[in-house]
Amino acid sequence: MQTVERDYRAQVPNIRRTRLHPRRTDDLYLHLRHLRDDLRDAVADIAPSDVLDVFCGAKPYEPLFPAGTNYVGLDIDDAFGCADVVSDEFLPFPDESFDLCLCTQAFYFLPSAETAVAELRRVLRPGGHAVVTVPVVYPGTERLYSSAQLAALFAQWEDVRIVENGRTAVSAVTLVAYLVHQVEKRVPGFVRALFPAGYIALNVTGELVDAFERRYLAGSAALPTNLLVRAKRAAAGA
Repeated sequence: MQTVERDYRAQVPNIRRTRLHPRRTDDLYLHLRHLRDDLRDAVADIAPSDVLDVFCGAKPYEPLFPAGTNYVGLDIDDAFGCADVVSDEFLPFPDESFDLCLCTQAFYFLPSAETAVAELRRVLRPGGHAVVTVPVVYPGTERLYSSAQLAALFAQWEDVRIVENGRTAVSAVTLVAYLVHQVEKRVPGFVRALFPAGYIALNVTGELVDAFERRYLAGSAALPTNLLVRAKRAAAGA
């Protein structure tokens, strides 16, 4: 195993809680809630025996799968203390090793999306699924993908579904919350006690505007917070 240069193990419980059970006091509540719900829906009708979590981090979404699932976490280091396989090589596994490959909010790290998608297909068994999420509006994202680009990347796959994780209201709240959180990290500790109430106000307002947007502006163009693509490798002989 490689030497851990980063050490985020103390953050694992909070990361797992916020990803699966976000609260309105969390700065990224709306973003995380929509992402969790759409991930849960994307895997609900899949019963994989072997799951690969690519760039797994703290493995927060493992509980979305049934007990007894062989859940393998791959990452470039073991900074979170959760990776089962640590490697700089992308997908160092034999052909047809998994029923489902999951990659959440990390696909943009890969320099060649075409090569990455080909590798996902290689390690999946016939009929296996890939579920990939990518951020659209979050600061610091190195490569942004549109729905059309994702559709083109998975054009040779079957049953391709692309889902918007949140619309314009959620994206706007996510960006404001990001900026507020940057301020929070820079103020004295006693001042930080005021921020949870501010996040509640921001998130409740965002929920109301999001509900309005979905009900009355559903047909208008929107800026999604994230995109999720679910695609199936063709069955053998297809």
